[in-house]
Amino acid sequence: MRIVAIVVTYNRKEFLKENIDALLGQSYSDFDILIIDNNSSDGTADLVKSYKNDRIFYINTGANIGGAGGFALGVKEAIKRGYDYCWLMDDDAIPEKDALKSILAKVKILGGKFSFINSVAKWKDGSMCVMNIPMIDREWFKKYEEIKCNLLPLKACTFVSCFVNIEIAKKVGLPIKEFFIYGDDVEYTLRLSKEEQGYLDLDSVVIHKMGLNQGTDIVTEGESRIDRYVFDFRNRFYIAKQLGKKEIIKYLIMFFITLYRIMRYSRSKKTKRIIMLG
Repeated sequence: MRIVAIVVTYNRKEFLKENIDALLGQSYSDFDILIIDNNSSDGTADLVKSYKNDRIFYINTGANIGGAGGFALGVKEAIKRGYDYCWLMDDDAIPEKDALKSILAKVKILGGKFSFINSVAKWKDGSMCVMNIPMIDREWFKKYEEIKCNLLPLKACTFVSCFVNIEIAKKVGLPIKEFFIYGDDVEYTLRLSKEEQGYLDLDSVVIHKMGLNQGTDIVTEGESRIDRYVFDFRNRFYIAKQLGKKEIIKYLIMFFITLYRIMRYSRSKKTKRIIMLG
C-alpha cells in the first residue's frame, strides 16, 4: 500500500513547517510527502530542502496556479507515480498524531470500498472548523454498520485532510484546475462520491489553523481580498448546475440575499463587491 500526503502551499513557510513536522510525527509513518509549491518567494524551497528526508518530495509550479491547480497537479503526480492513496491538505492543516493511523484502520474496515475519507477538522481552540464542515449524505442512516465504526457517510468535503482512493480518482479525473480557489474540493469529492461512498472518520482529527473560525463572506471581507470572490461565486454556480434545478434555485436565493447584505451592511467598496458576484 503506497500512500502520499499532498500539501499545497504558497508563501506560508511557518505554517508549512508545522504541517511537515506533524506529518513526520504521525504514529503511522510509511508514507511519502509531496509538497506542491505555488512559486513561493518566502524561502519555502529552502525550508523543504532543510529536512533532508528521502520521504519528502518537492515540486515548484513556477507560478501561482491556486489551490485548485496545486491539488490537480498533486493528484496527477500521485497517479503518475503509482500511489494507491493520496492524503490531501492545505499547508495550515495540522493532523493530530494518530490521524492517518485512524484513517487506515477505517480503510481496512471498509475493505477498500470508498472514494475518500475525511478527518474531523477543528479550529485552534478545539471547536469545529466552520469552513470545513462536510456535506453529509442524506441517506446516511442506511450505512448502519459503518456508523457503528465511527464512519459517517458523506457526499462531499474540503481538502483539509481528505484521503483519496486513487483507483476512484483514475475514474473521475482530476480536480478542476480552472477553479483556481474556492469550491474545487467540494466539486471533486462530489464527483468521487458518485462512483463510491465517501466518509468522515470521526476518530481522525486535524487542526486547521486559519486566522478566524468563519466561512468566506464577501460582505465583511477585507478590501485586499475582495477580488478572489469572483472565483467563489463562479465556482458555486458551476457546482449548482451539476447538482440540478433545486441547487440552482438555492444558489439564486443565496445570490440575492448576498446582494442585499452587501448593500445593507458592507462598510466599503460596495460596488466592487457587487461586481465580484458576477
